[in-house]
Amino acid sequence: MRYGFAWMLDKVEVMHKRCIGIDIGRVHVCAAQVARTAEGLRLEKAFVMQTQSSAGSVATILRSLTDTHGFDRRAKVAIALPQQVFFFADIEVDAGGAERIRALDTAGLKDYFPIPAEDIVAQVCSPLRRKGGKASVLVAASSREQLREELRPLSESRIKPARIDTPITAAHATILMNHPEAATGPAIILYVDPSTLSLAAMHNGNIGLIRNIPMFSSGEPDAEIPAPQTVDIVAQEIEITWRRLFGSNPDPDLRIFVIAPRQTLASLAPGLQGKTGSQVIPVDPFARMGRSEEVGADLPLCVAEGLTLRVLQPGQAKPLDFLAAYQARTRPKVRIKKELTACAALAAAAIVAWVAGLFLQLSSLESSYGQLKRQAQEVFRQAVPEEENIVDPVAQLQQRLDALRKEGKALTGLSPGCPSPLEILYVLSQNTPATLGLKLQEVLIAADSVRITGTCDRFATFSEWQHQLETLPGLRLKDARPTARTGKVEFTIHLSADGSQAS
Repeated sequence: MRYGFAWMLDKVEVMHKRCIGIDIGRVHVCAAQVARTAEGLRLEKAFVMQTQSSAGSVATILRSLTDTHGFDRRAKVAIALPQQVFFFADIEVDAGGAERIRALDTAGLKDYFPIPAEDIVAQVCSPLRRKGGKASVLVAASSREQLREELRPLSESRIKPARIDTPITAAHATILMNHPEAATGPAIILYVDPSTLSLAAMHNGNIGLIRNIPMFSSGEPDAEIPAPQTVDIVAQEIEITWRRLFGSNPDPDLRIFVIAPRQTLASLAPGLQGKTGSQVIPVDPFARMGRSEEVGADLPLCVAEGLTLRVLQPGQAKPLDFLAAYQARTRPKVRIKKELTACAALAAAAIVAWVAGLFLQLSSLESSYGQLKRQAQEVFRQAVPEEENIVDPVAQLQQRLDALRKEGKALTGLSPGCPSPLEILYVLSQNTPATLGLKLQEVLIAADSVRITGTCDRFATFSEWQHQLETLPGLRLKDARPTARTGKVEFTIHLSADGSQAS
């Protein structure tokens, strides 16, 4: 029963797991808190705010999520950093190339990214693809210095993220959740923010290639994006990307999933559909995601929601996580052999010190034992000066003490728990009234018995005193023999001094 109850508690804990996704852009912070309940995933809280460029303002906003807006402090936190922080490249690899990149071996990436090889923090974004005898993977990369700078507001706001993702890959999770048709056939993800346009090519739900395209805007949140130029660039980039990835023109049934501000989407979607002939689908982050009433339906939460989905949804064997890769690259390298040698030396020194301590303790104990023996002999000589032979002072003193206790018992008491002779005489004197004509002739106190002889004037007096003796504490009446002689009643009484009550 106990194990069953513990299992139920564990199940409840899993069913109500929460995650907070925080999308930190150049000019915005969007946060979403999603809980996994018995009914499914549910978006509980949302927050959207435009930001200034200073890290201090971002830290203040992040602190307010829990301090002011009620986000759960115990929930896991996943972060998406601005798209400009990341670079993407389709890299040809050999049989173990992808695993080497996952193991932080970035020596072979120096020609693909504008980052020094020793400063690259990389993650593999796609499964291994083969084409014409060659294998390739999509790799995302950033620099340690850039990540350190972007993590500073999180540290200032006392937020410890569980993982760091890119906006486009987080949005990919939102699309697969709310638009399941994206998991089959060819598709394009178009993610637009005020300064960058990100384009991802998908096939059967897997991202094959990602391209970041600079936008013709000032980068301000409310700046208007020129739709005609953007449509032309996007159509051209889709064709280039598709040819590079699959060696052919885009499929006629290509679907384009667009994530953009409402104003941008309203001007971009019609032109893009007319230019490419493809189906343009605005991404709805709430199409299959439950939400509370306080969450507005028009909030731009595709990235923030996707971050929570990548934490709460199982099944990703090797999820994207720049935080783990960054921590592994910034952690000092451990030289195994040297560390093992140092540990062995420390262990050997500890053993030597322990053995030396044991010998010192043994020597101290032997010295103390000898001193105690000498003290015992001195005490014995002082206590028993007449004893000349000292064999075992402790045993000899114990024998003397036992003899003294026996002598003491003979003088002061009968046996353990029994009253002393003086106590017996005192009790008898207090319970022998002179007015009854009682006269005690002889009181004999032996080891555990008392014999009393005496006379009284009549049997009624003796009977009354006998009843009184039966109530004496510490004495028990055993025998009473009254006889009538020479006009008086002579009696002999036997009492037991065994410490029990009279009966």
